[in-house]
Amino acid sequence: MSRLKAVICMVVAGLLLLVQPARAADGPEAEALVKRAVADAAATFAGGPFNREVSREKITGLVNRYGDIVYESELILGRYWRKATQGQKDTFVSLLIPFFVATYADLIDNSSGSTQVEVLGSEERADGVLVKTRMILSPQESVILSFTIVRNPAGRLVVSDVIAEGAGLLTTIRSDFTSVVRGAGGNIEVLFDAMRKKIDGANKVPS
Repeated sequence: MSRLKAVICMVVAGLLLLVQPARAADGPEAEALVKRAVADAAATFAGGPFNREVSREKITGLVNRYGDIVYESELILGRYWRKATQGQKDTFVSLLIPFFVATYADLIDNSSGSTQVEVLGSEERADGVLVKTRMILSPQESVILSFTIVRNPAGRLVVSDVIAEGAGLLTTIRSDFTSVVRGAGGNIEVLFDAMRKKIDGANKVPS
């Protein structure tokens, strides 16, 4: 399971949530995007493990190629983003990748970087094109992952979520974050404190 999480973590760095559904005609392009993103992520983390700073830089590079961190931040926080001040928005954006690295860096570092992907097909759904794949981790081990592909505001196809064992990874992150803010009576600073605590704790672990 840890190797599965490692693959997901490498890919999720470039994900965006739902913007505008892709259509069936986008299927071949969507499949090509998934293969390219997974291959790029695996190659990026080949030769690890890396220290936290290097992992952060590599993830930032993937985000720049496959996503939009500001727009992703807006969609993760939803209505709490709309209520936040500009300073709070900037803070969340600055914390998101370090938090991701702090949470998943060990799994990313332990990945061999040799993951291969076999596209099993794609289909149009209400929320976009669903691309089903088999991730080949070793000759004896493979897992099934599905990717939802949508178009971002600029019209570019992007990965909006990764579904493993019936659960969407980015959807789960959004639920967890908004639950923290909701539990704090809408105080987004509580979420920032929790993210900083996670980041600081990971930075104390020897690389």
